[in-house]
Amino acid sequence: MRFLLLMLFSITAFADDHASSTDFSNCEGKFVNYYVAKLTPTGSVEGMVEATKMHQKFYDDRGAKVKVYPALQYMRNEDGGTKEDLHRTSTMVIWESIQAWNKWRDDFNALSDAEREAQQIDYDAFVAKYNENTEVVGQRRWCML
Repeated sequence: MRFLLLMLFSITAFADDHASSTDFSNCEGKFVNYYVAKLTPTGSVEGMVEATKMHQKFYDDRGAKVKVYPALQYMRNEDGGTKEDLHRTSTMVIWESIQAWNKWRDDFNALSDAEREAQQIDYDAFVAKYNENTEVVGQRRWCML
């Protein structure tokens, strides 16, 4: 009888242990800004990769817990293979957590006007490099579990 009661208690107590919130603000994984882009007429993959390196350096110089990854996207064939032609580029900005991203925003908001202006120069430099080489066609936020 005790065994039966123990099993009944266990089933009811842990019945929702698999449930995860789908609300973005409850993300328990990595927080990702995802940008899909196409190359500009004069742009190049090399230029886009250089922009991601500048982007990463921007965060590294400020101690942010984030990684910036460039990627190339290709379409699939009907037979499941991959077409050789580049379809799109993408950049994933992967924060350790939503808390790390919130800390970054809080630290930015605490900057003086002069500090913000100095930071804006570095920010504008990598954005200009992206814009020379790519045009953003889609943006998403992910919670990477």
